[in-house]
Amino acid sequence: MACTEQEGKQEKVSTAGLPTKHASVDPAQCRNCHAEIVDRFFTSGKGRSFYKADTAYVIENWAAEPVYDKQGDLYYLPYQVQNQFFIREFRLDGLDTVHKRTELVHFFIGSGNQTRSYLFQKNGYLYELPVTWYSRKNLWDLSPGYEHGQNSRFSREIGTQCLDCHNSGFDPVPNSINKYMEVGHAITCEKCHGNVQDHLLTMQSSPKSKETKILKLDTCSLQARLDVCRQCHLEGVQIDKENANSGRYSPGKLLSDHVEIFIPVASDQTEFGFASHAERLQESACFQGSNGKMTCTTCHDPHGGSPNSAEVYNQACRNCHSSGHEMQCSKVSQIEQSNCKGCHMKVSGPADIPHVRSTDHWIRKRPVVPAPISKPGKDMVFRHFAGSHANVGDVLKAKLAYSETHPSASLFQQIDTLIHKLEAAEQLKYYYLSNAPWQNRLDTSSFQKSVNPWTLFYWSQLKMKSGLTGWLGDVKKACDAAPDMLEFRYRLATGMEQCGQNPDAVYEDLLKRQPDQERILNNLGYSNLQLRRYLEANNYLTRAITVNPDYTLANENLARAFLEQGKFIEARRLLIRLSKKFPSEARYQQILKTIP
Repeated sequence: MACTEQEGKQEKVSTAGLPTKHASVDPAQCRNCHAEIVDRFFTSGKGRSFYKADTAYVIENWAAEPVYDKQGDLYYLPYQVQNQFFIREFRLDGLDTVHKRTELVHFFIGSGNQTRSYLFQKNGYLYELPVTWYSRKNLWDLSPGYEHGQNSRFSREIGTQCLDCHNSGFDPVPNSINKYMEVGHAITCEKCHGNVQDHLLTMQSSPKSKETKILKLDTCSLQARLDVCRQCHLEGVQIDKENANSGRYSPGKLLSDHVEIFIPVASDQTEFGFASHAERLQESACFQGSNGKMTCTTCHDPHGGSPNSAEVYNQACRNCHSSGHEMQCSKVSQIEQSNCKGCHMKVSGPADIPHVRSTDHWIRKRPVVPAPISKPGKDMVFRHFAGSHANVGDVLKAKLAYSETHPSASLFQQIDTLIHKLEAAEQLKYYYLSNAPWQNRLDTSSFQKSVNPWTLFYWSQLKMKSGLTGWLGDVKKACDAAPDMLEFRYRLATGMEQCGQNPDAVYEDLLKRQPDQERILNNLGYSNLQLRRYLEANNYLTRAITVNPDYTLANENLARAFLEQGKFIEARRLLIRLSKKFPSEARYQQILKTIP
């Protein structure tokens, strides 16, 4: 499915039922026999969807002016040094630079037809950078989802759903969100044709073999052909079906055999998302009345880019609307010069990405101007993409998954009303997310024996909040089952502190895995401050503030450390900064008055 803001927060990669991994094939290897197709493919957005950062693929102006995030009071400067690319975040106080953080760009993601974004990797963990190049307007700006005060800076995790649509050959670490043994490369022939390696080996050993071992889409059912495109050009919440290879889709199969897909929309919404082509096309009378004749390839070359000529689309329309009385077009007398697409498919800015224009694939006689998206609430509808009757439990699971990043009292109430339709593990997740009372409503008998790391984690947190014993042991079990889940290890360390145990070894292990975790740096700084190890405290707390200058607790702790060391100038500087940020917080002014 298409990526959504913080979508990595919702997914947990498991190896259960995954297909056997095979080596990803470079499309250039296919060129010996399919030169014209491969050459066209490399000019398409699919063929340019992902690169290692390299000067050979530069389309941006890396010497542009910095981007300013007004809400966060942060600047972002993209720049190039020889064959490397960097994104620098900084803050100014007058002419002084009071904060600076720089990250090396490791990967370009996006073809650049509309946008291109940037990823960086730390010890195998993959994150998005906060600025994007918007090609149509030739400008840098905050990345989609980072605007309007929602700047997550350098912490947005890149999960497998993102790479599924931009990448081939990636290899996720089991039971992690954003850690990879191999990141992969741009989309290849495998995305639509399956295991290309078997085909190459067969053709090399038996060039005249009738068994080519390659998926030919024209031999598939209509639904299977459409699903090859829908695997990426469809926005929605996906719910894995039981006993369905953990929802991992393979070309030639049906998406509905692996996942149920729900489109969350407000009841009055006419806006559309950038990658919502599939569900919008499905609404069209042209699609519904074509008896299977209309597919994505009716208008689009699967090996190339979208056609630039209106006549290409006009001809596609004429294939069904061939005569004047069928056309019902005000310009029927000038049909050769008309633009069917321009009249019947609305082009506007999508709801989820700024500075771009996208074609709404809902073909209508009179397309309406999209209305603004309503906030999640009581009018939110989860439309089943398949259009058939959906299992109530699956609808609830979709609402629950959506609530992870869009918490809503109304959605929680809808889930609570039918909570008995969910299995115990899903009920547990609901109580964890909603903080609703769970005693005497939740059957907990299976949790202690569970091997699912997320079940163990959710259960540990419910027990901890309710004052029950044994919760720290469950956190340890979750860490053992998912050793690369950073959040589990962080909760283990804070839990050890809460139980009077020394967590420093866990914190140090976390820093080796991810050196830019401000919470860990602050906690280590505070523990050293308590022991009056000022050199270590200063180091950890300064690092925490370098990672996040607005981390209030780290600023307060460092100010205290400076005061205890008699470094009054440094302490005063931090307290003045805090008092400007929180002018109603009287204690900062009170402490300032006591400084010599």
